[in-house]
Amino acid sequence: MIRPGYLLVLPVVVLLVAIEIVPLGYSVLLSLGAVAPSQGSITAANYAQLLSDGTLLTSVLVSLFYAAGSTALTFILGILFATMLTQLKRTRSLVESLMLLPVAVSPVVVGVVWSPSGVWDDVNTFIHFVLGLQYIDLTQAYVFLPVMALSEAWEWTPVVMLVLLGVVTSIPRESIEAASVHGASGFQIFRRIIIPFVLRSPVTQFVVALRFMDAMRAFEIPFAWSAWVGSPTAGGLTDTLSLYLFKLLVFPANGASLQYVSALAVILCAITVVSTTLLIRLLRGLGGVHGDAEAR
Repeated sequence: MIRPGYLLVLPVVVLLVAIEIVPLGYSVLLSLGAVAPSQGSITAANYAQLLSDGTLLTSVLVSLFYAAGSTALTFILGILFATMLTQLKRTRSLVESLMLLPVAVSPVVVGVVWSPSGVWDDVNTFIHFVLGLQYIDLTQAYVFLPVMALSEAWEWTPVVMLVLLGVVTSIPRESIEAASVHGASGFQIFRRIIIPFVLRSPVTQFVVALRFMDAMRAFEIPFAWSAWVGSPTAGGLTDTLSLYLFKLLVFPANGASLQYVSALAVILCAITVVSTTLLIRLLRGLGGVHGDAEAR
């Protein structure tokens, strides 16, 4: 007999299957030629061609750097701001509201705002005409890749901050008060109590993994930067996997078939799942290490 509780979640399960599992399954079949009669039989030729394509490796590395860098910055800024907010009393609500403003900005607008003609135009003007230094060349990969990751972190830090604020405020006050009584400084409390507690929290691990997965499929900010650094063709140093897939699909000059693009989409999904799993294990390991250190 089916329990009534299962019936309550049945609509959600059906919806997830319709919008997640079915498209993914169709993409796998399409990439193997199972729904393309012209190919005649199931084949892994598209995957073999992708793995021999050097531009795919470039896009994978760009995506991993972008996702890891932006997620790390988001977490670091989030826990710092969350801890800061716990020290505020009267102005806490006002500061929270102001810090949430970046979330209301569209990602593609964030890319434009942080582009060479946006914030960095004013920064370069100050550096060159006030400080007398050379302009920052934002067309170099070692410059624009960190800036792209920083702009992603700027937009999503408020969301992570709010989640971590709930985690930080759930720390037993007795632990912090006992540490203060024994002469611990604010930095020592932050390093030995707050950080280990936050890292061990399943909520933290979930939100960091979710942020990493979202950054792996980033499209808007890299798309905005692609034109600025002169990378209109597929395989440029601004191309995350999502942007690389978009360029292959939209621009006929790249000569990519729909089956080939489907294989790339499946690889993007696989890389995201594997890297997110490793990230969760890393977070659990860090939580355990900090917990053991605190116990000693």
